[in-house]
Amino acid sequence: MTYTNKRTKIEHTYRIGNKETKEVDTINDLGITLNSNLTWGPQIEKVTQKAYKKLGMVIRFCQPIKDIDTITLLYKSLVRSTIEYGSVVWYPKTKINMKTVERIQGQFVRYLFQKAEGFYPKYPTYIDYKTLIDNLPIDSIEERFTNNLLKLLHNIIHNSINSPYLLTEIKFRVPNPRLRNNPTQLFYIPNQNNNNLSKSPLIFAMEKYNATNSNQVDLFIV
Repeated sequence: MTYTNKRTKIEHTYRIGNKETKEVDTINDLGITLNSNLTWGPQIEKVTQKAYKKLGMVIRFCQPIKDIDTITLLYKSLVRSTIEYGSVVWYPKTKINMKTVERIQGQFVRYLFQKAEGFYPKYPTYIDYKTLIDNLPIDSIEERFTNNLLKLLHNIIHNSINSPYLLTEIKFRVPNPRLRNNPTQLFYIPNQNNNNLSKSPLIFAMEKYNATNSNQVDLFIV
């Protein structure tokens, strides 16, 4: 597989011995699907299909179960864990892709509400997704994904992930005493001449932290 953002890629035939290797458009590495232009469409499609299958299994299995905590635990263990696997790598960066992933949990929380209250929160008794999760012990998928990114930063800083290379890539912003300080910008983000740098999970994690309220997330507490 050749990685490129160009419309036309350089064609080359690779051989192992006298045998030509077959060129592919996607490859699976540790459960993450990569494609030639490093976008995450195939990965998101694979995750959503797998998660919907598991959600259907949970709903069928839970038909005789009335305990809400048990149903929620099954969802978190089987479905949400599938959605979150490797999310620091393939975090959906467009609203459309994030909504596609979030829709899986939306189906579950409406089912859970029906179990608890006896009616489905659709027209004429519509209740929006945000209201539902605000009243359940469940965070949105986007919040979970963002927390996973911040945990990545925390683990690198505290050496829970032993990688000197990653640690050296974390750049802290040093305040200039002659300029007005911006206390929310803890990390220095290099200038991005193209979109490739923003695809780095570490760069994106630092951008996310800078965009959050730093008073709510402290990376320096062990």
